[in-house]
Amino acid sequence: MLGGRSDSQLVEELGAAVTAIHPGLDWEFTAGTSSQHLLVVSAVGDPELRSLAEQWRRAGPGPDQVFGYASARPGRPDALDSGLVFDGHDLDLADTRFAAAHDAERDCVDVRVWHPAFPTLPEGARRQITFLILDWLLGEDTVEIWIGGIETCVEAGPSLTGRALAELVAEAGPGDGTPRWRTMSGTVAGKPVVALAQTRLIPARWPGYDVHIRMDVPYPRRDENGLPAKATLAALYALDDHVVEHADTVVLVAHETSNGVRTTHFYADRPTAADALKPLVASWEHGRVKITATRDPHWEQVRHLR
Repeated sequence: MLGGRSDSQLVEELGAAVTAIHPGLDWEFTAGTSSQHLLVVSAVGDPELRSLAEQWRRAGPGPDQVFGYASARPGRPDALDSGLVFDGHDLDLADTRFAAAHDAERDCVDVRVWHPAFPTLPEGARRQITFLILDWLLGEDTVEIWIGGIETCVEAGPSLTGRALAELVAEAGPGDGTPRWRTMSGTVAGKPVVALAQTRLIPARWPGYDVHIRMDVPYPRRDENGLPAKATLAALYALDDHVVEHADTVVLVAHETSNGVRTTHFYADRPTAADALKPLVASWEHGRVKITATRDPHWEQVRHLR
């Protein structure tokens, strides 16, 4: 079929196989990078299905010269060097232009999208085409993680090409993979709280990690505000480092400190990861460390820290 011959039976078989995993999943073939062809099974923006699609990818074979596999549509710099027929309208995607602004406070890029055909299209169609264009150009995960507000324009003005937008977004994200952290403070039940969280705190950054593990660590030595004394704070950070170093199936995304308790938020790709943490904190001498695990594909447990 990839060689140009029609094979509707193969399409039906593949569609049925993907639907058997979950009817909400989508799939397509596209050009690969290290492989000639790429089979993509996409969650179409659903965080719960994104985790499922990633589990499918991990369970399958590795890529070879002919086929590779992905759990989200990848971005392609040349994605707009083609046309799109949508509801009877023939669009040259190369005519698309963008405006973009990096919001340092939210650590994301807000985007406006314009195409000369937009004034003749209804709003719903414009929105659908806009999201398709961004997914094809930047990749589904990049759009989910690093793109903030998305608007469509019916009046000319945006001037960035697709390639220029892709470069701007790539510069906004941590290209070397180094985590970026944000410090926050406030009050909970009248008590001061200090929090530290990775940014951006979005599930698509760690696909497949859909189990929230909460670790509550008591500390007796505190100041008048209930925050840890200097020596205790060093011990708390050392405990976090010890857990991360020896529990390679979890990622530490945030912690909150208030009123004698440090709450650390981890995510893992399996519930049993919580059991692996327990012996790592057994030597904490300032009280019993409480560890709980909850399935949380939408990352609701850390939404307040975004």
